[in-house]
Amino acid sequence: MSNNFTYAIAGGHITCNQCQAMSKRSRQRCKAPAMKGKQVCKTHGGRSTGPKTEAGRQRCAEAKTIHGRETREARIERSLASARLAVLEEVGFLFGLMSGGRTRGRRPDRMAEAYPELQEFVRREK
Repeated sequence: MSNNFTYAIAGGHITCNQCQAMSKRSRQRCKAPAMKGKQVCKTHGGRSTGPKTEAGRQRCAEAKTIHGRETREARIERSLASARLAVLEEVGFLFGLMSGGRTRGRRPDRMAEAYPELQEFVRREK
């Protein structure tokens, strides 16, 4: 079965493909006709031409944003904060300031960057 469904619009005088966009909520395809030479309709990005200049392409690659609130810098800062908390939790358990269960889940990726001198101290004390 083909993914391209063709529509006949304008009384059968014009044929076009169906938009390939899929709804996250209902899991159904968009019913609008795709723009000429594109896979999606104008609502789902058919009008977008993307960055034209080399500088624009470079900015787009560096930003790597999804919706404007989630940037690479924000992800790095959040990862560092999580690693700092993990190191402080380790110190708290080592000196008996904390008891009970530890934080669940895997260790943060940026542990080496969070308080390296404190981590070295913890390794020596164990």
